[in-house]
Amino acid sequence: MGMAAALIIAGGGLQAASAIQQGRIARAQGKFEEDVALRNQQALERQRKAEIEAAGVEEARITRKEKIVKAQQRAAIGKTGVGLAGATLAVLTDTAYQFSMERNLALRRGMIRGRELRERGKILYAQGRWAKTVGTQAKRLSYVKAGASILGAVGTAGLLKTPTTGATGQRTFAWSGYKPTQARTTPFRGL
Repeated sequence: MGMAAALIIAGGGLQAASAIQQGRIARAQGKFEEDVALRNQQALERQRKAEIEAAGVEEARITRKEKIVKAQQRAAIGKTGVGLAGATLAVLTDTAYQFSMERNLALRRGMIRGRELRERGKILYAQGRWAKTVGTQAKRLSYVKAGASILGAVGTAGLLKTPTTGATGQRTFAWSGYKPTQARTTPFRGL
């Protein structure tokens, strides 16, 4: 095997090593993106819980405000001496209804926002898992590319002409991929 063939095979080996390294980098990048997505999902889950807690706090604030308003209304009714019938009872009932609606709305907003955050977290995590899968596939493909580089280099090196001595004693070039009995020979005319 001549120097050129050795260099071609060495080049194929370097291409193979490069392909494998690219695969490792793609795999590492995919793993990193999966980790980032997982952390983002966890952050959104914490935010979701905080939203639900905030809705609970808002509901408690509305309940306290309702108690204060109802107490003021009852005190005003008691001060006037009017009973709890008719319009007075309707005002108290409407107040209770309005505060109930406000409380439910606050809780509902918190639950809806929490669901939105959970879904965003699931989507981010799925994207991270996909990135990891793509990286893993790129790593596997890098081994195929490496094998192809090596085989290509060996094949190319095998096609190089190498000098041999023919049956007449003259130096000839033969394709090194063939046995000398099957080789095509041409007379060596020098450089």
